[in-house]
Amino acid sequence: MTFAGSKVFMTGATGYTGLVIAEHAVKAGHQVRGLSRSSTGDQKLQAIGAIPVRGDLSSLDTMRGESSNADVVMHLAWIHDFQMDYDEVLKIDKAAVAALAKPLKGTQKPLLYTSVTSLVQPDPSGGETMEDAPEVENPLLRRMAAERSALEWVDLGVRLVVIRLPPYVYGCGGSVFLPMLMQQAVKHKRSIYPEAGNIHTTDVHVDDAARLYLLAAEKAAAGEVFNGTTGTTVTVRQMAEAIAKTTGYPAVSVSRDEAVELWGEFLVNFVCIENRASSRKAQEQMGWRPREASMLTDLVEGSYVETAKRLKDEGGGT
Repeated sequence: MTFAGSKVFMTGATGYTGLVIAEHAVKAGHQVRGLSRSSTGDQKLQAIGAIPVRGDLSSLDTMRGESSNADVVMHLAWIHDFQMDYDEVLKIDKAAVAALAKPLKGTQKPLLYTSVTSLVQPDPSGGETMEDAPEVENPLLRRMAAERSALEWVDLGVRLVVIRLPPYVYGCGGSVFLPMLMQQAVKHKRSIYPEAGNIHTTDVHVDDAARLYLLAAEKAAAGEVFNGTTGTTVTVRQMAEAIAKTTGYPAVSVSRDEAVELWGEFLVNFVCIENRASSRKAQEQMGWRPREASMLTDLVEGSYVETAKRLKDEGGGT
């Protein structure tokens, strides 16, 4: 297929990462249509030159039609409703993937499926992990089942490619978890980290992630899985210290129990996931070259300085 000037359809296009990918695609000369659940989402897409398509992950006919007319399909949407039964979440994703994949059978048009790097076990020696590392043995992290289900479409003639994003996609003062941790620091007037804070995590700048998606659409072969990551050496303590500098509050070690009292169990469990996922494969096979500022630099000197100011003006949600 000719990639230049492609018709791109995206789910999750109104989210933090999806919107940046959509903007990069528009700037690269592609026509982008994005699934949108609301007028607010419509406005976000229109502001960057993309076309909103009203619907959600249950709008199977809409997704089938859009996929049929697209040259590139990117699936970023995921249900983050922690009250919903996880089997239902997996069922909805499987149906959405089927709606997107079936029209692409035998066409060589790419379907980029979004997964996460935290699905594999950390390296026993503390090193980086590759895409083929063993699956993590954690009943709370069953998203690998969705990834495996999506990859079944490869044997049915679909050029499906998996992009695994790290726990921290950052940049432009946004993200999900960094502003959440900053808000907690402002709320409690200290930037805490559980225990010694020596857990390592993985990150990627959202602009670098967007470039990876576009490269994968152009170059990646069916069935390939790529870690979309840059930094793999940042510890939870270093992240807390960077947030402390930005917000002006001290970085403080607390027990895990106290962290749960302050943050809630979900956020503590998330922060304490050891994850060092290497992107060597993406760099070697597709020539991806991350070039944005590191997460710690962006926290202390970059886009999150204004985020910290805004959160302090708002009182950290108190």
